[in-house]
Amino acid sequence: MGTPFISLLEPTKLDGYDRGKPHDQQPASIPRVFMDAMEVRESVFVREQSVPLEFEHDGDDARSLHWVVYASVNQVVAQERRDAAGNVVQPRRSSTRTQPIGTVRLVPFPHPPHPERGGRYVDNLLQNEAELASSLTASQEARVSAAQPYGRDRPTTLHDGLEPYVKIGRLAVVKEFRGHRIAGQLWAAARAWLENNQDYFNPSVQELGLDALKAGVNDVPRWNGLVGVHAQEDVVPVWERWGFQVDEGMGRWWEEGIPHVGMFLRLKLKDKPITIS
Repeated sequence: MGTPFISLLEPTKLDGYDRGKPHDQQPASIPRVFMDAMEVRESVFVREQSVPLEFEHDGDDARSLHWVVYASVNQVVAQERRDAAGNVVQPRRSSTRTQPIGTVRLVPFPHPPHPERGGRYVDNLLQNEAELASSLTASQEARVSAAQPYGRDRPTTLHDGLEPYVKIGRLAVVKEFRGHRIAGQLWAAARAWLENNQDYFNPSVQELGLDALKAGVNDVPRWNGLVGVHAQEDVVPVWERWGFQVDEGMGRWWEEGIPHVGMFLRLKLKDKPITIS
């Protein structure tokens, strides 16, 4: 394996992406980096973990940032052949391919409400949701239905239910390349980007329509370094090594049959004044 390098794709339209088809059957208009991210995700989540292909691509992909790590991989395309006398009649031939081997995405706020304790989710939908809908509080219903759901969420141990946070997810490294700290490189790239672009996702007053209400700076959601992850339970130690803490108050739930827990980390950001422009 050659020295890995990382590419970043910022939020972009993915119009025409057919979530029922694999990455290599998508329209040519889909950005190459996203196709490579899906190649990795299909390898890990679909083939290894048996997540249905049609559930792997979701509505957050178009509004997220995606990092993909690549490696130059040398592959044998023809074996050496010798004649009866032992003479080489066909030398071994190899080729080098730049292969995507890992990916991660960063989803900006807002997010849906925190998962229900013990809930079972399929394609991001809570099963028996119709039965639970009648038990939602007024604030939960408002958050689910609002175009910009910045309303209060269920408070947990590490999240007050109101503060905007960004979410890291879809972290995957293909099986053959694990054990080389690829996942750590991906998180390091995302973390460095967040620390250098802390205002990237902060909406303006005009975007939220608050200017007509003569709202002040305190009414504008502002990201203050809080990063969340819905972690598969068996990789919690990996996230803990990077400084994330399990949010005990969020509880445990299942996504596509896989147990998950919530975790949070707060990055230290440089103080910057809030401006209305």
